[in-house]
Order: sequence, then structure tokens, then C-alpha cells
Amino acid sequence: MSKIGPVLVLLGLLAQPVMAAQMRSRAEGVPGVLASNTVGLGDIWVTGGLGSSFRIRPVANEVLSHSVDSVYRDDFRRLYGSGNKLQRDLLLVPNVGAAVGLANFLHLEVESVPWDGEKLGATTARLKFTLPGNDNLRVFGLGMSLNATLSTEEDIYSKGETTPGFDPLLHFSVMADVDWIKIEPTLPVKLYLNYSSLDDYRLVHAYAQHQFLLAAEYKGYRKGFYVRGSAMFYRPLATRFNPDPDKAFLPTLFELGAGYRAVFGERFTFTADLGLDPIHPFSFYSQEVRKPPELQVGISAPLVYTETRAEAIRALIFNEVQRKRLRQLAARNPAPKAAQKDSAGGPADLKLDEISLEDRKGTHSKDLLKGVLDDAEAEVTEKRKQIRGELKQIEELLE
Repeated sequence: MSKIGPVLVLLGLLAQPVMAAQMRSRAEGVPGVLASNTVGLGDIWVTGGLGSSFRIRPVANEVLSHSVDSVYRDDFRRLYGSGNKLQRDLLLVPNVGAAVGLANFLHLEVESVPWDGEKLGATTARLKFTLPGNDNLRVFGLGMSLNATLSTEEDIYSKGETTPGFDPLLHFSVMADVDWIKIEPTLPVKLYLNYSSLDDYRLVHAYAQHQFLLAAEYKGYRKGFYVRGSAMFYRPLATRFNPDPDKAFLPTLFELGAGYRAVFGERFTFTADLGLDPIHPFSFYSQEVRKPPELQVGISAPLVYTETRAEAIRALIFNEVQRKRLRQLAARNPAPKAAQKDSAGGPADLKLDEISLEDRKGTHSKDLLKGVLDDAEAEVTEKRKQIRGELKQIEELLE
């Protein structure tokens, strides 16, 4: 145990080269909840995923009755009733997307569903911009996006409309977030708040919609987890199923979700997410506007990547926190008195400039560091200079 102290100190000093190999986007949010920032200028990120969910939609009685021979339609109505019914389908839906940085504060994002279980799915293009000066790691961020969704959904609600019009559905989103790591480096929590004027494009002809989303994420260096919640406000519009609707909004709809995110290698980020209606987790199928349980998995990676200042600062903060933890652990497992000559005040007060190469020449120090630090003296000196420069940069950035 006598060798643990100096070993941990040296590992902490050399932690930067190990932790730096990671590619993250400053525009990284959580599924369904957007961050306020944009991807870096010239960066190209691609995403892919798979989601399972229930699809609920009304079916007119005359459509159902035509599924049987005309001779038996009266019997059909007597048996199943003459009202409209809800059709429920369990679907497994893929999705793909990409984001391209057009400027430091502007990017273009496209999301598409290649197959929605029946046909080609919808595509949404999002032009997102944020406040200038976003290259620094900021505590508070604010952004907005102008969105256009090209829907392939059959319009079953409007009178006389039975096929997709392929007209783009225009809507907008507003995003705000708070990155707490800038205030407290040991607590890498990020909060997100979104508003969108569209929740479900499939119901755009049946309801006017407003959506509010909130998420809290523990944004660790290589892994993290989050919880998210949303409240949706729907106001019925006149449709063939309800030609004279009430002008009031429906009771507020809710959705809760939780997920996990992890980084593999240098560039691949994996996300798993589960969401459901907390009030009607099992009786969701009785109304088309309710949110059925949904499971999503996805992966993202950069095709073209340049590390932004914001993510570089975040990585340096994590590295410094890691060094401090290792130094504290070393302080709880001190080396023998002879080995403590390498520092003035013990491991807790360790100064980088006080790690002397001359002390390493001693027989006792060589025994302590044998198998831990075998680099040539020139390489060690260069690493010490690099570490001193990085710590100085951290202090300047956090001022």
C-alpha cells in the first residue's frame, strides 16, 4: 500500500492524453428535446436509430363496413355498432438524420423515417440558429429553429381529402438550456427546456397543438443518463369525425421518459430511451392523442469533425476533476516519509513544478516508480510542460 500514493498522483498527472480521445457535439440534446447550440462550422453529423411504438388512428364506419360483402353489412353494423372505431398497430420504425454546420451559430438538420410500417415516412428539415458567442462553454443558452415537415400521411380527417397532399407543415421551436458544469465542475448536469408549435404531424388536421418539453441530464464524460417530461395541449379542429368540436382544449396530455447515453471509442454515441404516458400507461389505446409506450435506440457519429471550443473546455474540466480525485485518493494512501520528499506539502498540495527529475534518480524513488514511469527524462519533461500549459488554460477559461 506504500506505493499507492505516488502511483495515483502520476496517473492523475498523465490522465489528459487518455481522456482526450472523444468526439462530442455541442448540439447534443436528448431524444425529443433539443439543445440550444449548433454543430461546429463545417461539421457533419449523422444519426440512425430504431423505435417501436403503437399507432392509433380512427377509422370511419363506412370504411369498416366495406371490408365485408354488402349482403352482410347490416349484420356487421348490428354486431360491431355504427360508430367510428380506433385502429391500433404496433410498429417498428427506423429513422435517419444528419446535421451540417453552416456557420458558427447556424446549422441545417434533416430527420427522416424511411419506412413508417406502411409506406415512406415523413421528413423534417430544421434550420437552427443560436445566440452569437456560442463557441465558448456557456451557462445559459438560447436558440430557435424554423421547421418544415413533409408528411406522407393520408389525410383521413378533412372532408374530401383521402390522399397525402405532400404540403410542408411549417412550425417552429424555441430551445433554452443551462449547463451547470460551468458553475460546479463536479456536477455535470444540463437542463433543457423546449417549446414547439407541433407535436404530432399525423394529427395536424385534427388538432391545433402546443408542446412543452423539459429534460435533466447527468452529462458524464463518456456516459450519462437523463429524465425528460413533456406536456401537450390539443384543441380539436372540425373533421369528418367531429364536424362541430368544442373550442376548448382537451385535458393536458403528459409523457415521461428516461434514457441512457454512452460513448464508444472516439466517435460513436449510443442512446437508449423509453417513454410513456404516466397517467394512462396501459389504457393509452382508447384515444388517438394519447402517447403510447415507445422504446428507441440510436447511434450518432461525425463524418467531418473539428473540436469546438465548448467541448474542448468541457474535456479539460473533466480532466482536472479527475486529477483532483486521484490526488485526494493518493492523500488518503500516503507514501512513506522518504517518498514524500518529492512534494512540499504532501500529495494534496502537490505542485507540478515540484515534481523533480533529480529526485527520481534516487534509489528509493526508482524502486517506488519501477514499472510505473519508464519514459526517458526528455519525454517526461515535455509531458510536464504540456500539463502545466493545460492547467493554466483551464484557469484562464474558468475565470
